[in-house]
Amino acid sequence: MSPIQKILRDPAFWALIFMNLLFIYEYKEDPKHYTTIIWLYWCQSVLLGVFNFFDMLTLKNASVENMTINGKPATVRQAKGCLPIFFLFHYGIFHLVYFVFLLVDFKISDMDFGMWKWAIAGIFVNQLILFVQNKTKYAGIKRNIGTMFFIPYLRIVPMHLTILLPKFLGWTPALTFLILKTVFDIIGHLVTTKYYWNKEEESPEGGYI
Repeated sequence: MSPIQKILRDPAFWALIFMNLLFIYEYKEDPKHYTTIIWLYWCQSVLLGVFNFFDMLTLKNASVENMTINGKPATVRQAKGCLPIFFLFHYGIFHLVYFVFLLVDFKISDMDFGMWKWAIAGIFVNQLILFVQNKTKYAGIKRNIGTMFFIPYLRIVPMHLTILLPKFLGWTPALTFLILKTVFDIIGHLVTTKYYWNKEEESPEGGYI
C-alpha cells in the first residue's frame, strides 16, 4: 500500500483536517470565537505534549541513531531514562510561560466554553487514537526518540509567524493563525506517523481504529 493510500485511509488524519476546518468555519461565522480558538490551540499543544511524553516513555522499538549523551553514543536505555523527563519539564515550563503571555491579550472569560468543551473532547479523542495506534498496530515500527522530542515544538511556529506574516500579506492575524495552524498540524501529523512511510509494514488486518 502506498503512503498516499495509507494517509487517505487513516481516520486520525481526516479527524485532524475536519477539526481545523471547523475552527476556520467558527471564526468566519463569528470572529469573537478567535479567543476560544487561541486557547484551544494552547490546550491542543499541551495535550500533544502529554501524549508525546507517555509515547516516549513507553516506546518499545526505539532508535537512538546519531544521539550522544556526555559525548558518547547513547543507548536506548539512557535515552528513555532521561529524554521523556527532560521533555516534560522543558515543554511544561514553556507552556506555563506561554499561558501567562496569552492571558494578557486573550481573557479566559471571553471564551465560548460550549464550543471549547466539544472541541477539546475531539482533540483528546484524536490524540488518543494516535497513541493507541502507535502502541498496538504500529508498535513494530522503529522511531527515533530524539526526533520525537522535538516534533511537538512544530505547534509553536504558527503563533510566531502570525505576528509577522499579516504585515506582508495583508491578512488578518486571526486568519493567518488559523491557516498556519492547519498547515503545521498536518505537517506534524505526517512527519510523526511513521507507518505512512514504512515500506515493510503492511496495513494491519481489520483496518484502522
